[in-house]
Amino acid sequence: LGDAPRIGVEAACGFGWDRWTGETGAFIGMKSFGASAPIKELYEKFGITAEAVAKAAKSACGK
Repeated sequence: LGDAPRIGVEAACGFGWDRWTGETGAFIGMKSFGASAPIKELYEKFGITAEAVAKAAKSACGK
């Protein structure tokens, strides 16, 4: 995958993503046990949003 910044986005478990994102990459997704609610509420609760992805990408690129 080269040395470009990597961001993993997964609505489920983050287990194993470090293999793909590397030490300097970021993971956006659930880091704890799940919950039950409408999907939009869950994504916001767990920080799985476009804003979070954009922030992680900017940070990974040093911006």
